[in-house]
Amino acid sequence: MKQIDFDFREALSVLLRQRGLIGASVAVFLGLALAYCLVAPPVYRATTLVQVDVQGSNLLEPNAALPQQTALLNARLDSEVEILRSASMALAVVEAGQLIRAPEFGAKLGFVEKLGLALGLDLAPKAQAVAAAKLVNDTLERLQEAVEIQRQGLSYLIAITVSAAAPQTAADLANLYAATYIDLGVSGKTTALITARDVLRRQITTAQRQLAESETAVNDFIAANLARLEAESGDPAIAELHRQLQAAQAEQAAVLRKSSLAEQALAAQDWPALSQSLGDAALQELERQRIDLKSRLAAADQGSARASDLAAELARLDSGLAQQSQRALDLVQLSLTQAREREARARDALRAVLLQSTLSAEMLAQLFDHQQSATLARSQYQTLLSREQDFGTLANVQIADVRVVAQALAPAQAAAPQKVLILALAAIVGAGLGGMLAFFKEYYVGGITSAHQLQNVLQVRVPVSVPDVGRQEAGMPADLVAKAPLSAYAESFRKLRAALDWQAEPATAAASQARVILIASALQAEGKTTAAIALARTYALSGASVLLIDADLRNPSVEPRLVETTSVGLLDYLLSWGSATPHLPQAVEDPLTSLVVLSAGVRSVVPTDQLFNGKAWQQLLASLKPDFDVILIDSPPLLPVVDARYLLRDVDAVVQVVRYGTTTQAAAQEACAQLQELLRPEAKLIGVLSHEGFDMGRYAGYGRYAPYYQQLEA
Repeated sequence: MKQIDFDFREALSVLLRQRGLIGASVAVFLGLALAYCLVAPPVYRATTLVQVDVQGSNLLEPNAALPQQTALLNARLDSEVEILRSASMALAVVEAGQLIRAPEFGAKLGFVEKLGLALGLDLAPKAQAVAAAKLVNDTLERLQEAVEIQRQGLSYLIAITVSAAAPQTAADLANLYAATYIDLGVSGKTTALITARDVLRRQITTAQRQLAESETAVNDFIAANLARLEAESGDPAIAELHRQLQAAQAEQAAVLRKSSLAEQALAAQDWPALSQSLGDAALQELERQRIDLKSRLAAADQGSARASDLAAELARLDSGLAQQSQRALDLVQLSLTQAREREARARDALRAVLLQSTLSAEMLAQLFDHQQSATLARSQYQTLLSREQDFGTLANVQIADVRVVAQALAPAQAAAPQKVLILALAAIVGAGLGGMLAFFKEYYVGGITSAHQLQNVLQVRVPVSVPDVGRQEAGMPADLVAKAPLSAYAESFRKLRAALDWQAEPATAAASQARVILIASALQAEGKTTAAIALARTYALSGASVLLIDADLRNPSVEPRLVETTSVGLLDYLLSWGSATPHLPQAVEDPLTSLVVLSAGVRSVVPTDQLFNGKAWQQLLASLKPDFDVILIDSPPLLPVVDARYLLRDVDAVVQVVRYGTTTQAAAQEACAQLQELLRPEAKLIGVLSHEGFDMGRYAGYGRYAPYYQQLEA
């Protein structure tokens, strides 16, 4: 792969030469950016800051939180951030703010629907006919695009940022997002506690049943083995406790029967049966008064005032009976509760005495096993009851683990589009892209505009670039070599001659043999012939004997510029070689120097490549080498015709002329590749940039030598 040498000054020159392209690129991007800034709607951004209590809040036990690892706390905070970003959170905000009806986030009519409404036609379903699910999804998608959730560094703060077309809408939505998030957090905690409480209640029912079964098992064991237990222990207290237990059970059964009868009578408002079952004197007195009132009411005239008074008094008496009956029934229930407590105390005392008595190992083990099961069931039951009460209380006093520390305010300025930044970025991008296009055009697409660029393209030495001197009033540019030897034009060819003197050696070892130099170009009109004449004159002025051969038989150019047309040229000689009377070419002298020119003659109308591949050319060139110091050959262009390929076999150096700003890089590279492929290994290849723009200022720093290069002497 070719390596391109970087030169800062050359790069700057490229940018200056291609400033029009760079300016156009910048203008295009600035235009696009300006158009976007003009048509883009303003977007306002508002932010609400919330702080997360990652350890959780508990009003009943505010100091119950234990220290946790930082990684766990960060994981909790990251989880909260993901919850805020979730679709369910956005859906809750959509429902809370009724954003489906909001102009910015709700359903929007498409172009077809708007056109149909404008024309009064039903071209497509209207917004109200859009499916509910699609409507919600569209609103949800717009809201999620407008919301940005971000943790603030390593803190426990979360920023909720909302973008909207109106500043107040952005602030309201940001605050609504935070409020909905907090409400959902409290609701979620409450729901979790209630769910846990309900689970505990189901466990409590099971524990209660297990406790009853355990207590029943203990009681049944004692009841079934009481006689044996009394006999084994020999403790008289057991018999007394047994008697007390039986008395409490009998009392409880009696009170229970009494309560059952009273409840049935009260439900049926059978006051006589109720008073009889309860045996309450006050209730019996009220019943007697009621019977008396009923008899008096029956004796009174219907509709009379006395009858009304008696009926009212009877109603008051019935109410009093009901109240007194309830009080009496409450006393019965109290008696029942006391009887049950006495029974429980008697059972507990009996169990305690039995466990401390001297019993056989078998009986003691069985009794202890039943008692331990009952104790464990009671402990578990009490624990579940306590936890169920705690969960119920916590569910009623839950607070959020998140609080708002900075509410969103309506922004005063739009966050987007940032016109200054957009225009600056557009200018930078345009300049960058323009610079890339400039270098691409300079080095790969466009013409060659500097010697350094030509050296990078050809990868050969380019010792000189020939300035463009324009048209001369008398003669041609090559005449300046003789007429203006101090001009920059003449000096450029002296530099080329010096480079060739140092690099080009004769093809043979004999010092008397001339050096053969081929002047080539990729295409026509690149300044090849002018360069050949100027270089030949430069050699001639240096005192060397020089022969210039016009080998472009298809389009001779040397002779018309130097001398009048000769009668016999190179073409005539090559065509007549081998005949009985070959035409010997006529050499002429340059009118300005001692240069000898061998013209091509008339223009050939047949292919001439075979002429340079024959012995005639070989013998002619061999016969000329001893008579000259330097032989220059003006060849046909490389790419259009094949002649130059045969000329390359006999040369010591090749000068490839490339026209400034005209010859494409592809053509120059292809011609150079052909030259390198066909040249002998020891032959040298040099590049020359022709017709470069002449810059007077480039020689301003040459001191007292500057006047030589700041003028073209005639």
